[in-house]
Amino acid sequence: MKKLMHFLGCLLMVLAMAVTVLPQEARAEFPERPVGFVVIDQDGDVNGSVYKTWRQVVKWAYHFPYYQIIDGGAPQELVSDAVRTGAKLDQASLKALAEKSKVDVLVVARIYELDEYIVNSGIFRDNADTYVKTSACADLFVYKKDGDKLLKKKLRERNVREIGNVEHPEETIKWELSKIVNTMEGRPIIGA
Repeated sequence: MKKLMHFLGCLLMVLAMAVTVLPQEARAEFPERPVGFVVIDQDGDVNGSVYKTWRQVVKWAYHFPYYQIIDGGAPQELVSDAVRTGAKLDQASLKALAEKSKVDVLVVARIYELDEYIVNSGIFRDNADTYVKTSACADLFVYKKDGDKLLKKKLRERNVREIGNVEHPEETIKWELSKIVNTMEGRPIIGA
């Protein structure tokens, strides 16, 4: 028993010395470049779940350890104020907004219409089919400071499909956002 206590005492001392010698803080030497992700919802249909889904798509292209996505804050305020005052979102204005908000990449999704509702066809009861009408209208922008590059996509998609073959408008915007951010980074298109 005496040998066991002596062994545990030595082990405890070694652990105590190891804890004091080990560095207390771990640091990565990667430059975390900030990415501003801004959603301007002019339709009122973007909720937290939809926002998280779109943010995840942006995160696929701009991920840790090289990038850090900034939610809200300066990018959201500056872009929202610019849109409210009637500024046109083009290369010059997005460059200025990126510099003011101190981000290396600025991703903006301006949502005009995000609707989905059921439509019945036919007047006669024998031939009444159910369809879903979807509308996904948005302007998508990705501005990257490195190389002063801008990609934009004007998405205007309206469909009437059978109830089982519907692509929800949130999904349509999600995959278009995926295409534009991955094209900007020269990566394979996810979901194509």
